[in-house]
Amino acid sequence: MRSPSSKDQLVDIKSLDLSGVERFLVSIGEPKERGLRVYKQLWQKGVRTFDEMNTIAKTTRKKLNETAYISFLEVQSIFDSSDGTKKFLWKLPSGGVVESVLIPDENRDGGLSDRLTLCVSSQWGCAMKCSFCLTGDLGLRGQLSAAQIANQPLQVSQHIDKRITNIVMMGMGEPLHNYQNLILSLRNMLHNDALNFSHRKVTVSTVGLVPAIKKLAQDLPVNIAISLNATTEEQRRQVMPITSKYSMAELLDTCRNLPLPAGKRITFEYVMMAGFNDSLEDAQRIFALLQGIPSKVNLIPYNENPNRTIKRPTQEDVKQFQHYLVSRGLHCSVRTTRGIDISAACGQLGKGKTPSVSR
Repeated sequence: MRSPSSKDQLVDIKSLDLSGVERFLVSIGEPKERGLRVYKQLWQKGVRTFDEMNTIAKTTRKKLNETAYISFLEVQSIFDSSDGTKKFLWKLPSGGVVESVLIPDENRDGGLSDRLTLCVSSQWGCAMKCSFCLTGDLGLRGQLSAAQIANQPLQVSQHIDKRITNIVMMGMGEPLHNYQNLILSLRNMLHNDALNFSHRKVTVSTVGLVPAIKKLAQDLPVNIAISLNATTEEQRRQVMPITSKYSMAELLDTCRNLPLPAGKRITFEYVMMAGFNDSLEDAQRIFALLQGIPSKVNLIPYNENPNRTIKRPTQEDVKQFQHYLVSRGLHCSVRTTRGIDISAACGQLGKGKTPSVSR
């Protein structure tokens, strides 16, 4: 067996999808069919060492120990919000820290429902520098591997006694800016013999990387969410620098022509900022912009923080905006702010205030 110091020469087997695991087994002289059993042990059993794979032959385990390793994220802290939200901080080998947020949904009567959403990170930091998002202040510090992305739902599920029902790629980073690792991780989240999430329950959010949006729609049948946040080109350029590369018109034309599976709609996320994009005129423009696109709008009242002068719109302005869209037949919801006391709310990941309660 190789020494631990040679780990950088070993294969991180959890950064492979099933076909990759099968090819890897063949490359070390093992039958391709044995790959599925190894794959199930990794994702369904969550084993931490090859020696725990008691359904795999000892000779195979010996070869795996000599050529590969099973990666896990190191838990730095877990923060608990008063509303039931949990924020997980994962320490990277590089010394960085990324975050995942577990969000329970409420029933209409105020109790917690069975829906449990995990907000997953794809990068350490972010290169997009959207003006309202604190993660962008870090810049892009590093890409997460496919294993580091998919390990988030695997390891969070090991900390709780309920099944995660939904995955949203809306944590730190721009998912489509880390495309290959994103796709590999999603395949492991979606595969029946791995984490077994339904494609209807997995959503990838993007600021609007047009070529990658087209490719994602072809590669996987997951839900797509577009971070729109403006109703004119000039307005969007002010808050989302990516608009200088891919115009809002080009982005919306791409969405209009995507080959969506039957019944799927694109979600347009709209961070509402007081006095900037929360007027009735903005509501009128967004309704016109989305004509011809199977869509729904998710309004996100801005979560204020000391690092920004941006203000949250009034509840009345949010209601009027929503009413305008809904009354004209456009599905529109308002995202409830969750986890704000632990800096886990939308736009706060990576550089919010240090939560005071952890474990």
